[in-house]
Amino acid sequence: MGIFDFLKPGDNYILSRKHISFSKLALEIIGNPLEKSGFKFYRKKVETYFTTIIWTKEKQYAKLSASDFPTDYPYSFDIILGEGNCDDFFESEWDSISISDIQRLSEPNRKYNGYDFPKKSEFRASLEKAKEDLIEFGNGFLNGDLELFYEARILTNGENKPEKIIKKDKNGKVIVELLPYNVIKKNN
Repeated sequence: MGIFDFLKPGDNYILSRKHISFSKLALEIIGNPLEKSGFKFYRKKVETYFTTIIWTKEKQYAKLSASDFPTDYPYSFDIILGEGNCDDFFESEWDSISISDIQRLSEPNRKYNGYDFPKKSEFRASLEKAKEDLIEFGNGFLNGDLELFYEARILTNGENKPEKIIKKDKNGKVIVELLPYNVIKKNN
């Protein structure tokens, strides 16, 4: 086994026992207050180095995202709150914020950066702490009061949705694309 074996293609699709255990506990601990607030389990994806769990409620969603990918050090997980389409990467990237963003807005003198992805023996304690923060700082969002969520989202992501993305095509030529939700908005 080589030092860079984690970069081999396909390795990310081998299920990790660590992430399987983490996701089961996360569904129980984080899912409980979400489901009490009317959110429903939507999807779970577990891979070698990643866990993603999403709950939805009408146009809102909560996502738990965890990574212990070797180049993502320090390993972490976070709770993301969003509004809109959680399946559209570009929309969800702008329409979501971390629970840490609301914490920073509520308590600007403290530093919040998500949660360290713990050792297996510390899963429960770490997820319980995240649940407490979700209940304390995300309570308004969970109960449909999005005022603090919007305020934190504007501070984090800006006031206007981005309208275009600049990227390179397969030949290296720079292209500019209008994002789909802005194309629809402009056509109306």
